Amino acid sequence: MQCIIKCRATTPEQKALRLTQIIDVTAARFTTLSYEDVNLKHIAADVGITKAALYRYFRNKEILFLAVYTQEIACLAQTAAGDMGQLPLIDSICNTLIKHPLFCKLSAIMHTALQCNLTLDEARQFKSTLLQFIEQYAAMISEHYALSIEQATELLLQVQQVIIGCWHMSHSVGSVAEVIKEGPLQLFELNFADILRSHIARLVTSYQHQT
Repeated sequence: MQCIIKCRATTPEQKALRLTQIIDVTAARFTTLSYEDVNLKHIAADVGITKAALYRYFRNKEILFLAVYTQEIACLAQTAAGDMGQLPLIDSICNTLIKHPLFCKLSAIMHTALQCNLTLDEARQFKSTLLQFIEQYAAMISEHYALSIEQATELLLQVQQVIIGCWHMSHSVGSVAEVIKEGPLQLFELNFADILRSHIARLVTSYQHQT
């Protein structure tokens, strides 16, 4: 295993392992760092390869971001499938999201992180992957709860919007993060899980009342 990490990957199996290593290392860095602070040179060093070798797998940070986000989508989809129908819809959606904080973080920064440096084919492929995920998730919701496919799809699109807003509102940084710990300014110190659940509960209730 150590040899595969440090030596050049030559076989398909080694290349697949190297690809997994790069994505996992990047996911770990995105968990604790901002998008701007994730550095390809550091990722390459963590994996045990040169930056030039890293570029053979991912041509820029945006493509690597998409690879990590796609992996998080797959993990979240697996969790959602396992919980579906076992809990009320509000709890099912909220619990699934809270179990995957990196998915939530990447969702929140995705639209600013991917403003440029993607080709049309890369952007189309990613959006197609996201569409497939939403369609599959919506189908599961429709199967287990009293919502149509159209309603479930609209709900999930709005949930995505809620994730973005709630993440940024509850993850202040720098001086702002410090001052909202003081006195009446604590009004602005928000817990992501709490406000996410509050907004999703309102959304789900509104759709359930339509049926």
